[in-house]
Amino acid sequence: MAEDGGPPGASPVGDRRRVGRRWPIIGAIALVFLLIIGYVVAGAAAAGTPLGRAEKALTATLRHQDSVITSLSTDPFKSVDFSSSTPDIAKAKSALADYARKLAQSVSLVGTDRAALRRVQPSLHGSWLTLPEQSTINRDRRRVDAALAALDSAGHGLDMLQKESAFAEPFLDALAGFEALGTATDLAGVQAQLPATGASLQQAIALAIPPEVPIELSPLLTAMQQAVADLEAMVAAAGAHDATAFNQASTSLDADVKALTGFDQTTLEQADRIRFQPLIDSYNKNLEVAAGG
Repeated sequence: MAEDGGPPGASPVGDRRRVGRRWPIIGAIALVFLLIIGYVVAGAAAAGTPLGRAEKALTATLRHQDSVITSLSTDPFKSVDFSSSTPDIAKAKSALADYARKLAQSVSLVGTDRAALRRVQPSLHGSWLTLPEQSTINRDRRRVDAALAALDSAGHGLDMLQKESAFAEPFLDALAGFEALGTATDLAGVQAQLPATGASLQQAIALAIPPEVPIELSPLLTAMQQAVADLEAMVAAAGAHDATAFNQASTSLDADVKALTGFDQTTLEQADRIRFQPLIDSYNKNLEVAAGG
């Protein structure tokens, strides 16, 4: 029988030893829990900065979508009737200048958005510290990748449109020259207008490089070029009093005029749709992913 009157076999000293051994175990478990909590908290904090930057860059990219789509969808030649004998060139040039400004703004937006997304992209690959937030990081990495793919499509389309607009400026000058030639009252007036018209046309032809400028414009440019050559031949024949050469040039010019007035502008519009619609679709589709869709 125990001296203190306790139950047989009970040992206060042994109980105290067992209780004493439990405290280090409990302390170790608590420490592990604290480490886990600290790891999760630190991981969330470490992931929070790149995730916040990614969200900011994505929000800016999505906010600019309407502006970029408008630029990609606008036809810079829409206000020009190529088959008209009196196209409103002044109105067309004003519209082109306004379009070129908006186009430049869209190019700037795409460049700024792309730079911001590329800066944040490397931080979205994660590390051992950000494992607790890895699913969120992976989601935002996919969104950023999709946004960059969208901007690549938009950038390609905008680059083509800028080159097409650069072509359009001397081309409209050439059209204005043709309008002036059509209203000239004598050969002297034709002769005076031909150099400037020919120079504008040659500048436009030099910039008419597919795919930026649709190859469907080639027949129109060829007819314009031939018309200038035939007008020059007529002026030269008149100066030489060569009636035969004058009549030949005049007959050739009639064919040029027929080709110019018979140009089918719908082929140009269809060519633009074929070139730009896939880029527009790619841009919109990837931005849906970037938006979390």
